[in-house]
Amino acid sequence: MVILLLTQLCAANELYMDQVGDDFTVTITQDGLNNEIGGITDTPITGDGNTLSMTQQGNNMDVEGHVSGDNNTLTTYQGGSADNSFIRGSVVGDNNTVDLRQGKKIDGSIDNNDSGNFEQYITITGDSNDVLTSQVNSGGSSSGHHMAHIITGDSNTLSHLQYADGKKEGFIEIDGDDNSVTLEQRNTSTHFADIVVDGDDNTVTSVQRGGMNGSHSLTLDLTNGGGAYNVSTSQDGSSAKTYSLTGICVTSGGCGVTVIQY
Repeated sequence: MVILLLTQLCAANELYMDQVGDDFTVTITQDGLNNEIGGITDTPITGDGNTLSMTQQGNNMDVEGHVSGDNNTLTTYQGGSADNSFIRGSVVGDNNTVDLRQGKKIDGSIDNNDSGNFEQYITITGDSNDVLTSQVNSGGSSSGHHMAHIITGDSNTLSHLQYADGKKEGFIEIDGDDNSVTLEQRNTSTHFADIVVDGDDNTVTSVQRGGMNGSHSLTLDLTNGGGAYNVSTSQDGSSAKTYSLTGICVTSGGCGVTVIQY
């Protein structure tokens, strides 16, 4: 089943959906002005093998939703010359693919020099989920990027990209084993990231680059109970750089840590 919803020049775009079942496909497009899709708890998508694709173009965009099940695909694009880009959601289940883009890139490009107040809050509970997120081009130092991701489970993959103008804040919390995290913050203004990982055999890669008019700050807190963690950090540019690592490594051979500050 495919649903296409296109709304133009409407000051009260809203959509609330409660779907229970498997192999359900939904495509939603909202174009201008006060957009909104669903709620964090009252309109869940429950089932397996479902595909949900959402696009919001302009103004007060707002996606909130809950997905429960396995092998689901969730794609959200808030785009172009955005206004108030906001995403909050939760996923419970295994083998889900979550693709959340605000302004796009990596690398679906689209560079319309957004000026939105990018915010994104995602909670994942389950195993073997693939999460790809991006916030791109916030015009002016007052329009920043803020992301927070909390993952509980094993063998999950998280990619967290914040790109171009505006200050950037990234927060990641992982509790589980064999997870892989990549955080990248780049271009001008101030970069800040806080990553907390608790579990075995986790890999954390973080890159902060550029920032001629700002600074880089990264805090890592890592704990394992057996399988070694591996950490790689790179900070470059002419701005000030601060790096803090607190690590508990319960492994006879030690854990791997690489830090490069250009």
